[in-house]
Amino acid sequence: MKYLFWLLAIFTIISCDPGYAYYISNNSEKDIYVITKPPIKVYDKNIYGRELDSAIIKPKETFRIFGSIGYGGGEDSFPFHQIIINKENDSIVLKDKSEINKIFNQNRKKKIFSATYTLYVN
Repeated sequence: MKYLFWLLAIFTIISCDPGYAYYISNNSEKDIYVITKPPIKVYDKNIYGRELDSAIIKPKETFRIFGSIGYGGGEDSFPFHQIIINKENDSIVLKDKSEINKIFNQNRKKKIFSATYTLYVN
C-alpha cells in the first residue's frame, strides 16, 4: 500500500504540465499604453474573460498579457502578431512574432514547472 502512494505521487508530479506567462513591466515613472493585435484576453479577477484593444500599465506595475498551461512559450504558442507600447515621448513597435519573441526571451526565467517572459519598459 505504501508503494502505491509513492507511485501515485511520482506519477502526479511527472504528469503536470508546466505553465508559462508573458508580462510587460513598467519600470518608468509614467503610464504606458499597450496595444496588441489581436486584442488581449484579460484574466484579472475584476474583468475576467474580456478582450481589450489596449491596456494602461501604471508606473512600477507588471501586467500579464498572455499565459497558458502546457509546453509552449515560443512563436507557435504566442497569439500576438503586433505589440505597440506608447510611452510619454516614445513608442516601441514590435511588428512580428519573431521580433516579439526575441525581445521577451531576453528576460526569460525558467523554473521546474513554469517559465516567465518579461518585457521591461524603462
